[in-house]
Amino acid sequence: MDIDVMIAFSGLQKQQIIDKYGLDGGRTQKVIDSEFMGYLDKYMPMDENMQMITAMYNSTNVGSGEININAPHAHYQHEGEKYIDPVYGIGAFHDPISGRFWSRPGVKKVPSGEKLNYHGGANRGDHFVERMLADHFNDILNAGQKEIDKW
Repeated sequence: MDIDVMIAFSGLQKQQIIDKYGLDGGRTQKVIDSEFMGYLDKYMPMDENMQMITAMYNSTNVGSGEININAPHAHYQHEGEKYIDPVYGIGAFHDPISGRFWSRPGVKKVPSGEKLNYHGGANRGDHFVERMLADHFNDILNAGQKEIDKW
């Protein structure tokens, strides 16, 4: 799952702004990306290994302006709906001896209409990017502005 946030500037030429204020890999973009991830990780679903959160920090190039959550179940968790095997009507098969879960290879799951349950805090749940931005968009912009103000 890739998250792109686009901010449009008017008046000055875009490249001048990017170069002058450290965007596109510079100091300001690194601050914005770090703030975004710092807020987002408190909204993301969390398992015992923090797999999606760890994937975000490991697969994002801070300063690129793109936040990556390189986990196979990121989209599924973001949407918040249980997907099931169309024949067996279950989310996954389970081996109680190994503890392993799996799905039938090559079988596309279908939405069940059942919402996923999330654990680990009140903010954790589906559509975590949109909810975090609704709460912290201005905080992220203000952090970027503080970095710009240092120039």
